[in-house]
Amino acid sequence: MSGVIFALALFGCTDDGSACQRLSGPEQTYESRIECLAAQGAALDSDSAMAADFPSVYAQCMTNTQLAHLRHGAVDLRKAGITFADAAD
Repeated sequence: MSGVIFALALFGCTDDGSACQRLSGPEQTYESRIECLAAQGAALDSDSAMAADFPSVYAQCMTNTQLAHLRHGAVDLRKAGITFADAAD
């Protein structure tokens, strides 16, 4: 076991991904990236994602360290260097 915990977070964004906010609520955590990736579809179908007042909602699996670096402010996904899954995938 690597000891790395992956968090699944939801983000509400403008269509171009230049202004995103992490959606409220606790992030789900997983012991492997594969488990986290398998849960992305369900997260995008969740009540939180469906009720978000944003043109686009993205789900992302990242380490707790990566998530901490994004914080809760506005995030420009184009500059974050992370590939996000969206409801259109």
